[in-house]
This record gives sequence, C-alpha cells and structure tokens, in this order.
Amino acid sequence: MTLRKADEMINEDKIKQNCLKIRTASTDDAGEILNIYAPYVEKTAISFETQVPSVTEFRERIKNTMQKYPYIVAEDNCEIVGYAYAGAFGERAAYNWSE
Repeated sequence: MTLRKADEMINEDKIKQNCLKIRTASTDDAGEILNIYAPYVEKTAISFETQVPSVTEFRERIKNTMQKYPYIVAEDNCEIVGYAYAGAFGERAAYNWSE
C-alpha cells in the first residue's frame, strides 16, 4: 500500500515501522485534508470539481459522509498525509454531462 500527498510517497516500510497511523477523520481535519485535495481540483480533472471548496464546506462534507460511510486519515508524525472515504456515486458537477 502506498499513500500519496502531492509528489511525496509514503511507502510500506513506514507502515511496518509503525510510523504511519490510520484513524477515523474528524471535522477538525478539514483544513489539512483540503491542503491535500486542493491541488487535484486546481491542476487536474480527476476530482470532477471545478472550484476548491472552502474549509467550512469541507467540514460539512466530512460530517455528512460520516453519517453513513467511513472517512479515514493517515498520519505520519501527527501530520495528515492521506485520506480516504466512501460515498454515493455521481454527485459532482461534472457528472451533469454523463448519462
């Protein structure tokens, strides 16, 4: 398993050394998660978003997701270096063009 933050790679050796911690996310993590997410919105099409959400909006997304689905973060030395969540398919604006 490899987690990616921008252009940094965190490899399996760190996980084996117990340096990487996986935990349930909280709304307090929104700013750090958004720092990871924003470059993908700004520089790629893979997020299916056209504008970077605000921290307030991201907090709401985390809260809403966690009502039904898991949302987790990976920490390395108390810094969030990755995240993952589950959710319903097809909620982004770019899906308006799909059938």
